[in-house]
Amino acid sequence: MRKKYKLTGFARFFIFMLFFAPVSYIGVSYYQGENGLEKVKDFFNSLRTEQADVSPDTPSMSSDEIIKMQAQEIELLKQRIEELESRLANLESQEE
Repeated sequence: MRKKYKLTGFARFFIFMLFFAPVSYIGVSYYQGENGLEKVKDFFNSLRTEQADVSPDTPSMSSDEIIKMQAQEIELLKQRIEELESRLANLESQEE
């Protein structure tokens, strides 16, 4: 005959907390005049919407607009490079 399976003290505590914590949270919420079940549902719904927001966004601009913006950014960066190169040349000439 096989021995009965015995639970450890921590396992009993853990199983107790699995049931006690949610029930006590809902009870305290109702005592404070709030709807505990709605708060829990809202929490899980907010997690779902956060996961849905992680999906890649589709661009709302047309490809022509994107190309124009990239070209403008390239021009700005080229100007910045020229400016920094001229400053570097000035600093090098001052050292000599």
